[in-house]
Amino acid sequence: MKYEFISPVINNRLQSSTSKAISKVLEGLEGKRVVITIDKFSAKRSGQQNRYLHLLFSIFCEALNELGNDFNMIEVKELCKAKFSMIDVIDKTTGEILGKRIKGTSEMNKTELMDFIENVIRWSADTFSIVLPYPNEQLEIE
Repeated sequence: MKYEFISPVINNRLQSSTSKAISKVLEGLEGKRVVITIDKFSAKRSGQQNRYLHLLFSIFCEALNELGNDFNMIEVKELCKAKFSMIDVIDKTTGEILGKRIKGTSEMNKTELMDFIENVIRWSADTFSIVLPYPNEQLEIE
């Protein structure tokens, strides 16, 4: 079972109610090994980011196909995820890294998604000489 708590940190401490909730969960795990991860809270991506991402992959797909490929947008998205969003799969009982998997874009928070987009844009330019638009950047249609 996975538990998630969101709390502000004030004077290097969690909110009192969060600390109590964590203690209650730990009572039920007495004698068990646990994995503790602390991550800065970041909201999930917006609908606008979703639309932009779909457009980005569509433009990239069309440009790659103009170079002689035969991709569809989903294949281009999967190719980018395989290149830039591989994460470790960890055995929660031992902490051992079992392998890797592709992290879905729907699992990414806003910051992770922006890093992913930046990597795709740079890769497309450096490897294929394809210029992809940044968010809120308008392209001229030829």
